[in-house]
This record gives sequence, C-alpha cells and structure tokens, in this order.
Amino acid sequence: MDDYRDQLDSLLLHQFEDGMLLSELDGYLTGLIVSPDLVPQSKWLKKVWGDAPPKFDSTADMQHFLDLLMHHYNGILDDLASPGAYEPILDRDTRNGDILWELWIEGFAQAMKLSWTGWSRIRISDDEGPKAALAGITALASFVNDRTIMTEAEQARWNRQTPDLIPIWVQMLHEWRLENDKHRPESAKSAKVGRNDPCPCGSGKKYKKCCGLN
Repeated sequence: MDDYRDQLDSLLLHQFEDGMLLSELDGYLTGLIVSPDLVPQSKWLKKVWGDAPPKFDSTADMQHFLDLLMHHYNGILDDLASPGAYEPILDRDTRNGDILWELWIEGFAQAMKLSWTGWSRIRISDDEGPKAALAGITALASFVNDRTIMTEAEQARWNRQTPDLIPIWVQMLHEWRLENDKHRPESAKSAKVGRNDPCPCGSGKKYKKCCGLN
C-alpha cells in the first residue's frame, strides 16, 4: 500500500468513532467522481467520519487529513483517465483469502444517496452499458443492506465476479459522466482550514469552536 494510503487508513481507523474504513471510503469517493451530478464537498465530506464530529489536535492535523483525502480522490480521477488503470481497494479475508467487496459497494451506495436524481438519468438513458453497470452496483448494494436475499449459489457467483466487474462498471459510468457533463472540473483541491473558517464537519460552527477545540 502506498505511504499516503497507510496514513489515510490509520487516521480512518483511529481518528473517528464511526467513520468509514478505507475500502468503504474508496467506493464512496469513486461514487462521487462518477456521479452524473456534481456533489459539493460541503455535502459529502461529513459523511466520511459519521455522526460524531472529529477531534483533531490542531488545524494542521485536520488539514493533513483533508490533503490525504483529496490526494486519494484525485488519484482515482487520474486512474480513470487511463482505461484499465483503475483498481478498487478491496479488503481480503485473512482467514480464507476471499476478496471482500461489500464495504466498497456500501461506500458507493452512500455516494449515490446524495444525488438520486442524477443517477436516474442513467436509468432512463439508451446507454445499455452504463445502465447495466448501475443495475449491478444497485443489486449488490441492496444485498449488502439486507433489502434482498441471495441464494448461496448466487452469492458465490458474485463473490467470484464482483472484483473483476467493479473496475468495468466504474469505467463505464465514468465515461458516461464525461459524455454528459463536459464542464465538470477534472480534479478537486483540498479545502484549506483556518481557525475562523466554517468547520468541515458541517456543524455550521467556526472550526475553532468545533473540531478545532483542544
């Protein structure tokens, strides 16, 4: 794992009480990137750490986390610019070596919830590839969230196929988004946090009176 991913993984594990894990974050950011509608950072950022506001020791510590986060966001964008380069971050079961795709799918599904209307444009389009990609992700998200039940045979098939299907699905959705949203920025900058700025956690308070409290 790249050094910045190690740092990001550690912060996600230890900094937040109910935050996303790295695989879930990877799916979440990927879903935001390929979303037909641009989701503003002010809307999606606070979902990363959950309901409990993060408590950083300093503004510099929070800025470091935001920089790592956006570095990963832009890394996904760079990979998608080269077809075949994108690889999702999927955990592996240490007991049997199985690839665990559920967290990634859950993260992607969380991103979809922030812009249902945009995803509907794909569903009603004539582009069969992106429609099939979205249907596949939606079906797996429904299973992960216990809305549907799979037979053992179905689950075994998805376990075999999903790690290979995710990059194909994501590339299809990304290319559809590019074709239908040509004016969207192709990179994102990390928000710079000052003590008197609004806190990135979304509380509406100034940073110094919220997550910046020591």
